[in-house]
Amino acid sequence: MIFHVKRRFTRRMLSFILCLLLTVSLCACGKKEPAPTTAAETEPKPTSAPVTPGGMLARSRAQAYFTSEETSYTDRQKQTQAAFDDFLATCFTEYVNRAGRLNIHFLLHRPEEYGITEVKNLFGPFSSVASTYLNPEETLKELSEFTYEDLTRRQRLVYDILNFSLHADADLEPYAYYAEPLYTSGGLHSMLPIYFAEYTFTRSSDAEDYLALMESLPALMDDIIAHEQKRADLGIFMSKDALDTVIEQARAVLESAPEDFYLNETFDEMLQESGCFSNEEITAYKARHLTALKEYFFPAYDKLVSALDGMRSSCKDIGGAVHLPDGEAYIAAYSKAYLATDMSLADIKAALEASNSNLQAKLSALSSISPGTALSAISYKQPSEDPAGIVSHLIDYYAERFPSLNGCTYQIHYVPKGMEGSVSPAFYIVPALDDYKNHNNIYINNGSIDNNGLFTTLAHEGYPGHMLQGTYYAATDPAGIRSALLYLTYAEGWAAYVERLSFEAIDGIDSTLVKFLAINSQLSLNMLALVDLGLNYTGWSFKEYSDFMALNFGITASSNPELLSQFYQNMTTLPFSYLPYALGYLEVDRLKTEQEEFLGDRFDEYQFHDAFLNIGPAPMAIVEKYMKEIFNYSASK
Repeated sequence: MIFHVKRRFTRRMLSFILCLLLTVSLCACGKKEPAPTTAAETEPKPTSAPVTPGGMLARSRAQAYFTSEETSYTDRQKQTQAAFDDFLATCFTEYVNRAGRLNIHFLLHRPEEYGITEVKNLFGPFSSVASTYLNPEETLKELSEFTYEDLTRRQRLVYDILNFSLHADADLEPYAYYAEPLYTSGGLHSMLPIYFAEYTFTRSSDAEDYLALMESLPALMDDIIAHEQKRADLGIFMSKDALDTVIEQARAVLESAPEDFYLNETFDEMLQESGCFSNEEITAYKARHLTALKEYFFPAYDKLVSALDGMRSSCKDIGGAVHLPDGEAYIAAYSKAYLATDMSLADIKAALEASNSNLQAKLSALSSISPGTALSAISYKQPSEDPAGIVSHLIDYYAERFPSLNGCTYQIHYVPKGMEGSVSPAFYIVPALDDYKNHNNIYINNGSIDNNGLFTTLAHEGYPGHMLQGTYYAATDPAGIRSALLYLTYAEGWAAYVERLSFEAIDGIDSTLVKFLAINSQLSLNMLALVDLGLNYTGWSFKEYSDFMALNFGITASSNPELLSQFYQNMTTLPFSYLPYALGYLEVDRLKTEQEEFLGDRFDEYQFHDAFLNIGPAPMAIVEKYMKEIFNYSASK
């Protein structure tokens, strides 16, 4: 199933490991537990960002590159370009029909304006990490029939992206049952209630679609159960510990009675705020919603829990993905599709290890220059009392270095208490392509984020992180099929980059401490990615994993067995989930460093940021290709 949600896999762990890494480096006392958040429980009101004078796209060198062609086109070229647009529209329609009604609602609020009048499939596929959800062989054949040189620059970009992704999807096709939709760090069972809470009504038919989706949940659960049974038959079902976690997370949804379930409140709010319904209609819909909860939603979760509980005899702790049947071929195909990279896992591992050596040398140098900095970093607390104020501060602080939100509004929400134990520490929900100015929502999980990470989390999820990514790219009026494709290494690499950068935006700390915190944060992320590779690529046993965690992080089976198990479950039920953050950051930082070196005094940080966002979600090698073309430094300075 494909949902436009940017999930956070690492926040709680990174806050925790930050302290551990510092402790290890100082050879001092043991771990430091995360402090409870002090964020207010009431939700901030919608906030509007300032609009850059003249408009952000008017200032964009990248936008000029894509819209100002060097030559006038012949009639034949124009025909080719028109045919290519038709081809992309057909791809988008195929994607939508496969993705399902729930997913398309998050992508488009007015799908008929994109030629989409009916989507029969309610829920999309949940058993793959394929990036396009198109038929790879057929679509590649159609793609190859277009003369690349006849296309516009923006069309060539889309061509490159589809060509890469369709080949990656073709390689992954044989492994559909290897995907685990019920992974422990925010799987489908955990996120479904959030999707219903965020559905948003913009027309009267949305309420009917919402209820139709809820009434179809038992059928969806049947499909998921069948998928899990097939995994069991193949001998690749989840471990007992992972099963216990998933069942606990699913049961958490059922802790309140249907009458007290928080979706009643969000459903009422959506009805009221839409302006589409009379009081009588609202009353009738609320009654139908409660009935749907009682007769479909809650029974669907009961069915899932019961079925999973009955599959205990099939539990098998395979360990990392490389131990799956044909594991080496699978992880090669999986990493190419999931990470959207041609880099081998060996090369990724080497890049992370080289980065760690460099970061550790920098930390040692900073500690030598300022011996008290490491101690200051251990005790330092990020601002946390006003989430909306933090985002507003970041917008003001980076006004000259990043594009603006261009008048878009946003809200910060808190995950309902009943869901705190089963969803990610924080996430941003990408707005609909045709309604991106009005619906930008950041969720904070008070149950798993500590107050020493809120500031940088809001930079990551909000501005200049995912929220800027989502709103900026929508403003470029991209082809529909491109907006449907998510590239985590691109998205999370950018968000990790601005998160590291945001330490400098915190008032009242000196530049040495800023550098120390940012470097140590990246080192933590790299180490998590190396553990992920150790399990899923190198093939560590649980003992090898435990020994590494004890040696490098001080996390042992005796000191913190729950955290040790949580890391292991997260990494083995969703392999390489930490790599988009760590690898993505390295790639963004490399692109920036290389451009600075090539352009010298001509380097413009704002234009670098703008171009990265303007190119949009894509494999990083393709981003690099167009960066070099936009700034004309592909060959030499």
